[in-house]
Amino acid sequence: MKFSLLIVSITVALSLFSCHRGKGEQSTLSSGEVSAVTDHPGEITISREQFASMKMEIGDPAPMMFSDLISANGYIMASPTGCAKISTLISGRVRQINFSTGDFVNSGQTLFTLEGHEIILLQQDYSVAFQKLKLLKADYERMQSLYDEKIAAQKDFLKAESDYKIGQSEVEGLRARLKMIYIDPAVIENGDIVPFLTIRSPISGTITQQKLVLGEYLLPFETAMEVVNEDKLRLKLELFENSVSNLRTGQQVLFSTPDHPDRKFSATLSHIGKAVSPEARTVECFAEINGTDRKLFLDNMYVESSITTLEREALAVPEAALIQDHERDYVLILAGETDGQMTFRQIPVQTGATRQGYTEILDENIDSVLLKGVYNLWTGE
Repeated sequence: MKFSLLIVSITVALSLFSCHRGKGEQSTLSSGEVSAVTDHPGEITISREQFASMKMEIGDPAPMMFSDLISANGYIMASPTGCAKISTLISGRVRQINFSTGDFVNSGQTLFTLEGHEIILLQQDYSVAFQKLKLLKADYERMQSLYDEKIAAQKDFLKAESDYKIGQSEVEGLRARLKMIYIDPAVIENGDIVPFLTIRSPISGTITQQKLVLGEYLLPFETAMEVVNEDKLRLKLELFENSVSNLRTGQQVLFSTPDHPDRKFSATLSHIGKAVSPEARTVECFAEINGTDRKLFLDNMYVESSITTLEREALAVPEAALIQDHERDYVLILAGETDGQMTFRQIPVQTGATRQGYTEILDENIDSVLLKGVYNLWTGE
C-alpha cells in the first residue's frame, strides 16, 4: 500500500479508484500545482491552495448519540382485558342477532338473544325452590319456638333446621346460576318468567368474529362472538433467550406493519417474560403502543420491530472520512503544516456503530481528522 500524488503541468482529467468506505464526494485532483509525495510511508502532502480548492475540511470527532438495537418479530394483540370471547353457560336457539363483524359495540349492549327449554326450566326450578323455602323457613321458626319452650323434641327441631338449610342452599345455588346468565332472580320471585336469554357485551370494542346464524342451536361454552377493544392493542414480541439479559421495561420499541412498511410506529416495552419456550427457545415480551391511531392496526397483525437496549454518547466522524483496507479502518490526520504545505498521515482506528452517516470512533485522543475530501487524496495499489 502506498500513497501517491500525481504531478501535473496542465489540467487533465484523472480518475482515482479506491475501496473508500463511505459514499463521499467523487472528485479528482485536476487543478493547481501538487507537491511531491513525502518520503514517509502512509503520509501525503498537498498545498494549502489545493486544500482550499478541493473544499476539504479538518475537524475533531464530534459527540453523537448511538444506540444498540435488538430485532424481534411479533404480532399486534389485545391485552387480556381488551379482548372478550362471547359464549353462554346454557344452551339455546339463536333468536336474534344485533351485530355483525366490524361493528362497534359499547359495554352492556345486547349482542344476541337465545331461547330454549333449559332457560325456561331453570327459572321454573328457581321459582319452585324459592316458594318451598318459605314453607321450610316457617316450619323451622315454629319448631325452634316449640323447642325453646321444651314442647318439641330435639330430633324434630334438628330435622326442621336441616330441611330449611338444604332448601336455602338450593335457592342460593339456583339464584347464582340465574345471575351468571344475567337473569334477575327478583323477576322470578314475583312470579314472572323471562322468555329468552339476553347476551350482552362485557367490553366496548369492535366485533372481530361473529359465528351465529338465526335458528342455530348454541351449546354452552361455544364461542359465538369476539370483541376487541382497539385502545388496548399492544405488541407481543418473541425474542431469543440470549437477548433478554439486555432488556429493561421502559425501553423504546420501533415497529412497522405489512401495510405500512416504510412507516415507523413507537411502543414502550412493558412486560418481559420469565420463561423460555422449549420449542423455539424464545421469550415472550409485550410493549404498549404509544399515542398512535390504533385504527391503523388489526388484531393478530404481524410486525417487525427493533428494541433500543442501550443509548450512549460517543465520538464519531462522517463515514466519508473513513478508508477501509484489508478489513481495517483508517483516517487521515493532519501531521503538520510548513510553508503552506499540509502533511496528512494515515492511522488505523477502531470503529463502532454507524448511524445517520456517522461512524463511532473508539480510539481516544484522535484529532485534526480530514473529514471531507479523503477520496481526492487516497488511492490504493
